[in-house]
Amino acid sequence: MSQAPFVPIIPAGGAGTRLWPLSRRARPKFLLDLTGSGSSLLQQTVQRLVPLADRSPIVVTGAVHVSAVQEQVGIPRGRHGVQGARQGEAQDKAQSGDPTHSARILVEPSPRNSMPAIALAAALVEREEPDAVIGSFAADHLITDQQAFCEAVTAARRAAELGYLVTLGIQPTHAATGFGYIEQGGDAGPVGGTDGGAAALHATGARPVSRFVEKPDSETAEQFFAAGTFFWNAGMFVVRARVLLDELAAQIPGLAAGAREIAAAHGTADYDRVLAETWPRLTSIAIDHALAEPLAAAGKVAVVPATFGWDDVGDFAALARQLRENGPGSGAATGGASGSASADGRVPVLGARAVGAADSDVRVLGSQAVAALSSTATVYGSTDRLIALVGVQGISIVDTEDALLVIADDDAQRLAGLVAQLSDRGRDDLR
Repeated sequence: MSQAPFVPIIPAGGAGTRLWPLSRRARPKFLLDLTGSGSSLLQQTVQRLVPLADRSPIVVTGAVHVSAVQEQVGIPRGRHGVQGARQGEAQDKAQSGDPTHSARILVEPSPRNSMPAIALAAALVEREEPDAVIGSFAADHLITDQQAFCEAVTAARRAAELGYLVTLGIQPTHAATGFGYIEQGGDAGPVGGTDGGAAALHATGARPVSRFVEKPDSETAEQFFAAGTFFWNAGMFVVRARVLLDELAAQIPGLAAGAREIAAAHGTADYDRVLAETWPRLTSIAIDHALAEPLAAAGKVAVVPATFGWDDVGDFAALARQLRENGPGSGAATGGASGSASADGRVPVLGARAVGAADSDVRVLGSQAVAALSSTATVYGSTDRLIALVGVQGISIVDTEDALLVIADDDAQRLAGLVAQLSDRGRDDLR
């Protein structure tokens, strides 16, 4: 049996709250180079997926971010929602030396969570390639070890061809409370009209999933970590486009029907009208709640244990950790000099460096001048101010032209609550 074409889907959205004020509504983290690599998180994601794709990846993003995405991914402006390369152009453009210039853009009129965005892209793929396998990968995650990533996606494709909804499970390194969990176990039943039982599934390298669990408290996270049968849920899903939409039709009929209706109008004069009328009616729901959880209960979800490094860079504590693991002093490359720009001029390269006296562990992204004694901190900024630190531990400082943030890394998850108060204070302009 020939392998079904693979089409990556890249949901690219966000409100810019957990990494504020670096990240804003108009400039969420997927558009930023957060580690001084020379590429934004979106560009890294496209570069990672193009070598695996049989058709051009589809970036799904909001209307407010279209121009920035076009600029970063190098896509000319088009019509009827989907813009950019099609069919075999992904490989041609990747071989030309610039793998970011190989995606398509699908514009969503307003944020409606992950399921409508993925469903609409899946419906367009189904229309063009009825047997295709899609993979949904967030635009704003960090992944290391490309070879291990490729192997995991390849295994997931094989399992998806059996009819499963397949997720990539990240092996936990500690009892994290900031991630959801996937429990391996249960029985694999026949799916998708094939003999997709346990033997066939195991042959692909995937395993059955018994359940998905929301972010746990500390005690529960410790239990999950000790059990050895739980993975972190990174929100990566691989599945046949048709299977996703058929299963969605069984769970939320109006959502599946609406996505297919919009896709059917693509390329016609009615597309804008159908999109405007139908999109607001689609149920706003995450793919985990819409499909992953109910299908896991029915034995229709599989997990591929992943060995690559992964981080969703969900707050300043995570970003500080990444800079220490992969930044100056770690042996990892960190990009250009402070305040420089990438070769194409589109993505600022902040440049990471270590500063301060020998008794300090201070990392700086940007050209900010920093002096430190007996301190552990991470500083982000390129203003003209000198930041002086004495005897402070475990903090992150973000200095921008219109806002200064000082936050304890242990309280990084609380930042979204503070950002929400900006509107109440009449400072919505800062969000």
